[in-house]
Amino acid sequence: MIDTLSIAENLTAAGFELKQAKAIANAVGQQHEETATKDFVRSEISPVRSDVVALKWMMGVNLAITLALFAVVLAG
Repeated sequence: MIDTLSIAENLTAAGFELKQAKAIANAVGQQHEETATKDFVRSEISPVRSDVVALKWMMGVNLAITLALFAVVLAG
């Protein structure tokens, strides 16, 4: 969590007007809330990874069946 009050105080100490400092601090705070964390990204990617593993397995089985049928057609 970002300390927006501290940001505003630092900005006013650097010469910004209080109104400007508060606006900047609030903008930074809102942007920080919208930033994805590593844990959030991991939790969102985990199901996708398992789906990709399942798709790879299904594609392998599908390829094996297709090759087997192709061999039968060529042999017969």
